[in-house]
Amino acid sequence: MSAAQDEEQVSLKLVINKETNKVLFAEAEKDFVDVLCSFLTLPLGTIARLVGQSTNIGCLNSLYQSVANLEVKHLSTATCKEMLLRPRNTSEDFCRTLKLNIDDTEPTKYFMFRSFFCRLDDCESCYCLSTFKSIRCPCGKLLHRSVLLKSSNVNCDGFVQRGATFIITDDLIIRPNSMETSFGVIQNFEIKNTSSVKQITVNVTKEKVLLCS
Repeated sequence: MSAAQDEEQVSLKLVINKETNKVLFAEAEKDFVDVLCSFLTLPLGTIARLVGQSTNIGCLNSLYQSVANLEVKHLSTATCKEMLLRPRNTSEDFCRTLKLNIDDTEPTKYFMFRSFFCRLDDCESCYCLSTFKSIRCPCGKLLHRSVLLKSSNVNCDGFVQRGATFIITDDLIIRPNSMETSFGVIQNFEIKNTSSVKQITVNVTKEKVLLCS
């Protein structure tokens, strides 16, 4: 397996009831738990775009598609469609460090006029900076000059601590991994003998995550 392929999947240990072949819970390390946590950072427009093609998420599918079908003349600006269909993730710096980054939205870019200030007396409320290209200042000028902003000093390394392991139940409850926790989950399934369970390791890809979400 190439290094590129290895970067596109994470391993997950499944604890299974050997008699029913049912998954009782999963044991996961940082890489997989970070992926689950990243779901909470995704804007609704991104969720609809990523899972809408493979999963029915009700009215959200319809809303997304109806906006996609709207002609630009019905929108406040041409940029509004991009805002709604490909919204920015405010936690993108953290998500970009994940081994499986579900959000495929392009990294945020910043646009401005020729300077940060409009310098017009009648334009006190002008927009000096935008994360979308060709937004208009109230004075009519387009913010279309791309600028690079210096990144912050925040240490972006996913969402949970390295070295930690977790128990994940089928309803996506995440708990710190311990003998007591795993034994308690097994008892909830009324399994009294641990010899009735087995453990297998599976590799999870981005496509599999989206199909199961």
